[in-house]
Amino acid sequence: MKRIFLVFFTILIILPVFASAVMPSLKFNGNKYYLYYSSKSPEAGSYINEYYKNGESYESWSELLAVHHFPNAYSPIDYAKNMSDYLSSMNCPSAVDVDEENNSAVIDFILIDANKMPVIVEFDVFKYQKSPVCGSTAVQYAKRYIIHSNLEVDKVKKTFEKDRLKYISKVKKLEVPDLVTFNIDRGKYSSNEGIIKENIEF
Repeated sequence: MKRIFLVFFTILIILPVFASAVMPSLKFNGNKYYLYYSSKSPEAGSYINEYYKNGESYESWSELLAVHHFPNAYSPIDYAKNMSDYLSSMNCPSAVDVDEENNSAVIDFILIDANKMPVIVEFDVFKYQKSPVCGSTAVQYAKRYIIHSNLEVDKVKKTFEKDRLKYISKVKKLEVPDLVTFNIDRGKYSSNEGIIKENIEF
């Protein structure tokens, strides 16, 4: 009886440490991002994984990496072009770089939330490629620029112009990470679906 209690007590101590140790992470541009949110989309029927830097989350973040699966998007290139058309209809400029040889495409664009101060400018880069299972997958990098006053506009503009091509180049070189198919909310497992992946570094 004492042995059973000791084993059970040991498991209770080790389990949280183990769960924390195997939480998937990605390394990009010298920073480490941790899988903070993973959920199955009712519309797409597939998972989205969102990785954030330590101390950040979907409530408040400066940079993120995300992995998407689009099971019904059979052409990554067409999907990127359709995304560009949609952004154009919303008066949001974008640029698409197509790689016919590898059946992939990269799109970058800017989203601006200027309804209140501070103004949030979000720069996004998506790399779409064929999914080994079905449809297409994508890796996304996003960076937020915060503008607190008109005096900061030129500074942010110069920073963005310097960063844009650098981040596009880095995203182009990324292999789309495997999709993690279990639920995570605020960095904690909320279901036992799927298999825990080893940490992935780029």
